[in-house]
Amino acid sequence: GGDVDRVTQYAVNVLEGKEVAGDTVKLACERHLNDIKRSKTDDLEYYFDIDRANRIIDFAETLYIVEGMEDKEPLQLVGFQDFILGSLWGWVHKDTQYRRFRVSYVQLGRQQGKSILNGILGLYSGNFDGYEYPQIYLTATKQDQARIVLNEMIKMINADNDLAEMFNIKEYKSEIECLVTNGIIRALGRDTKSIDGFRPYLGVIDEYHAHKDNQMYKLLEGGTGNLPQSL
Repeated sequence: GGDVDRVTQYAVNVLEGKEVAGDTVKLACERHLNDIKRSKTDDLEYYFDIDRANRIIDFAETLYIVEGMEDKEPLQLVGFQDFILGSLWGWVHKDTQYRRFRVSYVQLGRQQGKSILNGILGLYSGNFDGYEYPQIYLTATKQDQARIVLNEMIKMINADNDLAEMFNIKEYKSEIECLVTNGIIRALGRDTKSIDGFRPYLGVIDEYHAHKDNQMYKLLEGGTGNLPQSL
């Protein structure tokens, strides 16, 4: 009964065949719906907080996508993007309220908005998640690739006066300062030894299949060990 939130609606649409999806997506959708049922009992220590899911989805749709010189249009999420963002932020622990998911693997085809999705996660984690001094790292095999996501964020910030007041872009350092939270967003090459107090609140590994080992993953994961929630 009532309106179903966009995350749950996507899951229902996939399982009813209204959205074309592969087996792994179907399994993720099945888990979401099963876990909502389980969360109403003591069987599951997490619950799906629709408000928190909506907050990141609504934030994403205040952003502008910039293509070409002058064109900018408001970002409109599609179902799978609702599901990814809403799942990551909506599932929380019943007692601690910390987010359930600390690791996420997303595989998308070309031109499916992968960099934009990572850009949304970065900007939201940076200034809008109620977390002070977040460290956000964008990694790839080469720093140029890591900068693609950073550049996506820079374009979104520059397209919106309100955002421009909340972030300070330092392109020459491949970083963005988050002025609301005193956080930092940084694109990394492989040289991470120089980072003091490495504690990623959000770590993005782009083009994971192109990495010859899991060094970056291990590094990011190791840094999150003592944080109560991170991604």
